[in-house]
Amino acid sequence: MSGDIDKLNEIYANIQRINSKVILLKLIKQAKIEYDKCDYEAGRKFLIQAYIEDRKNPVIYRGLGCISQYNGKYNFAIRMFNLALKYSLKKEVEYTLIGMTYYLLNDLDEAVKYFNLAIDENDNYDYACEGRNQAMLENHLKVADLQESLKKYL
Repeated sequence: MSGDIDKLNEIYANIQRINSKVILLKLIKQAKIEYDKCDYEAGRKFLIQAYIEDRKNPVIYRGLGCISQYNGKYNFAIRMFNLALKYSLKKEVEYTLIGMTYYLLNDLDEAVKYFNLAIDENDNYDYACEGRNQAMLENHLKVADLQESLKKYL
């Protein structure tokens, strides 16, 4: 009898875990739908609800970071992407998002650093390669402009 109760408790616990996962997936999916509709506030609210369900899910932090980045809250976005990085199995995604945030801040050296970290994780990750190339090109153009402007002092 005791073994049957233990088995039922185990089945119940498994059902609870599955229900939690389903709820989490629905919240994240709805947040993505809202994000795609450009309703970032609604997306953020669904991500906060998802965060309550699972505080170690990198997708939640990634989403909060993207919404923050869109709203110009770059430092908060970097914090969210770093939290995603802590739990992520695809670190190249987070490194690229951090690199893009530094790119938007016009901190091209820092952007290149993070794009390179992404490439170290996955050298076929096109987004990181494209981001690095763009940041390096713009950095080069800044140096060339500076050199040109200094010529008048020679």
